[in-house]
Formats: sequence, C-alpha cells, structure tokens
Amino acid sequence: MATASDSKKPKSTSAKKPVKATTKSTPAKTTKPAAAKVETPTKPGFSERLKKLGVKREPNKKLAVIIGVGALAALVVTLVTFGVLIYKNKSESRAVEIAAMIVPYPVVSVNGSVLWNVATYRQYLFEVNSIKKYLQYQGTDLNSKEGKEQLAKMKKEILTRLENNIIYAQGARKYSITVSQKEIEDQYNNIVKEAGGPDKVKTTLDKLYGWTVADFKDKIRDGILQQKLGDKIVKDDKLNATAKKQADDVLKQLGSGADFAELAKKTSTDGYASNGGDLGFVGRGQLGVPELEDAAFKLEVGKYSDIIKTQYGYHIIKVTEKKDDQVRISQILIKATDLDSWLKDQRSKAKIAEYIKI
Repeated sequence: MATASDSKKPKSTSAKKPVKATTKSTPAKTTKPAAAKVETPTKPGFSERLKKLGVKREPNKKLAVIIGVGALAALVVTLVTFGVLIYKNKSESRAVEIAAMIVPYPVVSVNGSVLWNVATYRQYLFEVNSIKKYLQYQGTDLNSKEGKEQLAKMKKEILTRLENNIIYAQGARKYSITVSQKEIEDQYNNIVKEAGGPDKVKTTLDKLYGWTVADFKDKIRDGILQQKLGDKIVKDDKLNATAKKQADDVLKQLGSGADFAELAKKTSTDGYASNGGDLGFVGRGQLGVPELEDAAFKLEVGKYSDIIKTQYGYHIIKVTEKKDDQVRISQILIKATDLDSWLKDQRSKAKIAEYIKI
C-alpha cells in the first residue's frame, strides 16, 4: 500500500543510452585544375587601323577652313548672280522671285540705307504681278508697244507708292498709330457683306489681282493706317498753325465789316471760292459734316459762324437764306494740312534712294 511519503518521491526515469551517430563515408571530391584563360585577339578599332596606315584622325583645320571659305564664296556668287538679274536685268522670273523671298534685296529706301527703311524686290514684284494680272484681265496685250509703255509707267508708280508707304509707316511711328487685327477683320467683314459673301470676294481678288484674302487684308491694314495718320495730321496744331492764323485773320476782317463773298473769293481754298463760297441749299445729312450742319441750322439768316474745325480744315459759314427744312449757306474754308499735302512736304524733305531704274 502506497504511503504519502512514497508519493513525494520523484519518479525515476530510465537513463537513455547515447546513440552513436553513424555517417557514411563519401569519397573525397577531386577538383579539376582551372583551365588556362585563352585571350582571343580583338580586332583593332577604326582609329587604330588609321594610325597603322599613317593617317591621323584629328580634325583637319585647314580642310575645314577651305570648305567654309568655299561655301561662303558659293553663297556670295549666288547673291551676286541674283543681284545682277535684279538690278541690271530687272528679271521677274520665278527663280528670282524665290530668291527675293529669301534675301531682302532693296529697291528703294527713305531716310535710311540698303539695310533699313526699305522696300524690297519681293514687295515690288508682288505689286508688278498684281498690275499685270489686272491689265490682262482688262484685255491689255502686255507684249504690244502700248502694253509695254503702260506697264513701264505703272512700274514707276509702284516705286513711288512703295516710297510713300515707308513715309506713312514713319509718320505712324511718330504719332504712335497702330492697327489692330479686329479693325482689319471688321472692315473685311463689311466688304464681304456688301460684295455677296466670302467666296465672291475670294474669287474676285484672284481674278483681278491674283491676291489671296491675306494679301487683301494687308491692303486693308494699309488703308486704315493712312486714314488714322490723316486724322492725326489734321488735328496737329503745330502743323496747322499757319492755317489757323489765316482763319483767325479772316474772322477778324469779317468782324470789321468786310464782305463775306469777297473774302471768300480771296481767301477760301475750296472749289466754291470763285462764286463767293456759295454752297446752295442743303438739307440735314447732305453736307456729310455734322459740325457744319449743326452750326448752319442754328444760325439766323445773315449771320456767320465762329471758326469751325473739321477734318478738312478751318471753316467760317454764313446762312444767306432759309426755305422749309433747308438752308442756303456760304463758306470760307482754309484747308488744314491733310495727308496729301503732308506727304508732299515729307517727300520734299526725305532722303529717297531708288536702287533699280525703270
């Protein structure tokens, strides 16, 4: 019978016998001797082969200079050749036209030199081709004596027009005049509307002048610029000081009792001076000059106005009769400097050079 003391004794565990590890003997690996590395001969590079042949690969500066000089000489010969065709022969061939698109050969200069303030042969040819197209459309035989004479005359006019365009551009710069693309598009759209649509305009331009729509818009831009320049010139008090002084003197004479008609004959610069400045009866909207109309319909019969400044110059008007909704007026006009007179003055002062002779 087990006692309590017996239960407290630790249980004995049987000792495990050590197990001998048995290993299979494997034969020792024999390593093969490393094979000797055989270097395969590499093919010599291109530069090495050149060196073996005695050729140096370094850039040949002398050869590069020769090539550069040769290319420059060829360019100069080409420029000179086309220059002879232009300035001596005045050639209008397609080859010359292409060359003129690349090189800006000058034909005229105004207050400049061959490098600035110039019109180019390309611009000249464009105008010449336009005139040729128009004359042919009219049935002119350009190979006839009359046709050649007419074309030669127009070519001279083209040179003058190119010179004038340069002067206009210089005047526009002086007065800070610009033309926006919107202004061009607005005017073009008005023309399209009146002409019957864009296709009609495009066809007409090509048939008459050989122009594209872009060419036509360039012409519109020139027209707007000239109109703006004319407005600036008329409003320039410095340019018109003499005219203003003359108008003041006329007004002073009228105030002293001088006869209006006689003063008009002596001093007025319009086409009505010979008949005492009488414009006849006019209704509203007929004069086309709002400033004059407003004054005319406000004046009493027998009265004359103060000086009225318009785009045409300095006016003094007198109402001589009224009938229904019309008034009879006389005027004294002292013309202000306008675009034409300004251009004439500028041409007289300008240094103008023409590089081709027509």
